[in-house]
Amino acid sequence: MSFTGQERRRSVRTTANVAGTVTFANGRQVACTVVDQSETGAKLAFGAIGLLPDRFQLAFGVRKARVVTVVWRRGSEVGVAFV
Repeated sequence: MSFTGQERRRSVRTTANVAGTVTFANGRQVACTVVDQSETGAKLAFGAIGLLPDRFQLAFGVRKARVVTVVWRRGSEVGVAFV
């Protein structure tokens, strides 16, 4: 499969570069950076990432915490969709 450069996102992403907090089901929290965001999801960057579940809560900016699902993983970056 080759990359054609075609945009596959449902909505346009805008640069955010804001601090975020990931909260796991057990209450543990991890800091991240929300690199960009859209109406349907966001790209997160982590300084050091261990095991990250497929579903967790994400809070950033003035937004209320939202449940997200991991869509892709590349090194220390993760793409998530808002549930």
